[in-house]
Amino acid sequence: MNRKILVYATISSLIWGASFPITKIALNGASPIMLAFLRYGIASSILIPFLFPFKIKIKDFVLLGLFSVTFPTILQNVGLKYTHAYISGFIQSTGPLYTLILAYLMLKEKITKQKIAGLIIAISATYFVVSPQGGGNVAGNLLVLFSAISYSAGGIIAKNLLNRGYKAIQLLSFSSFSGAIFLIPCLFLEEIKIVYEGIALAVFLAIVTTLFAYILWYSAMEKIEVSRLSFFTFMMPLFSVIFSGLFLNEKIKILTIVSGFIAIFGILIAQQQ
Repeated sequence: MNRKILVYATISSLIWGASFPITKIALNGASPIMLAFLRYGIASSILIPFLFPFKIKIKDFVLLGLFSVTFPTILQNVGLKYTHAYISGFIQSTGPLYTLILAYLMLKEKITKQKIAGLIIAISATYFVVSPQGGGNVAGNLLVLFSAISYSAGGIIAKNLLNRGYKAIQLLSFSSFSGAIFLIPCLFLEEIKIVYEGIALAVFLAIVTTLFAYILWYSAMEKIEVSRLSFFTFMMPLFSVIFSGLFLNEKIKILTIVSGFIAIFGILIAQQQ
């Protein structure tokens, strides 16, 4: 594998692993949907020059924004209000499984025996992570799980657009701008809260977690298959656990760690040819 792809994907996974505890801290200073809007509103304002010439179909523009930004960010932020940051990292690491399923349904990729075996192992392990025995809140865990599924759908949409000639910076611009637009009406669904700490961390999430990490990720996606690239998200739980311990002093249950790594083992099996 190209060394540049390895570096890009690893850095992205590290940043996203750290983003779970950072987002949880930010939620003390901003309501979930407001935090999401600030993050992508700031990012999209920086990316405005890359929106033009605007040659993407409206349908693709809408779907990319909804499944890559609006849906998953709201679900993840609300879920993080009720569950531990490190558990969110473990749950998000199951995303490659949903990518495999969606790739079969949308891209007609084959589902092999290895993929089925990995699916069974990882889903079984994930059950213990999202269950009360695994720690956190069941509803919060499930919201993060649905967020992972939405991110997987967004990845499939993004890969389709990359295959059609769009560049990484264009996709990031389209998804951020579209997602921010659809987050606006969602603001009326919550009691808005925002203080200085929330704004400061939203700026960090916009520049580092969104702009920097996604440019690296989409650049890597231009070079390899999305299912192969998704392998690197297996590292997110490790980074999430480390940063959650450093930033939040979260106590980590052994069952959650074991279940998380069993899920990763299942995903690794699913990736075998």
